[in-house]
Amino acid sequence: MADLTDGDVLALARASGIEIPADLAPEVRESLNGLLEALAAITEPDLAAVEPLPIIVSATARQQEGP
Repeated sequence: MADLTDGDVLALARASGIEIPADLAPEVRESLNGLLEALAAITEPDLAAVEPLPIIVSATARQQEGP
């Protein structure tokens, strides 16, 4: 994934309705790039071998849900 630039950060902020002073753009850019790097490192677990658990709903819970 490409790193965000200061211009990217300011454009995203403007599109989101957030005001970021230009002098803070480098700090915000570093934080966002660090967050994106950390998120990219997360892998989804392989759930193919996981057996589903039965979900038991009590009569009281069904009554509270309503029709």
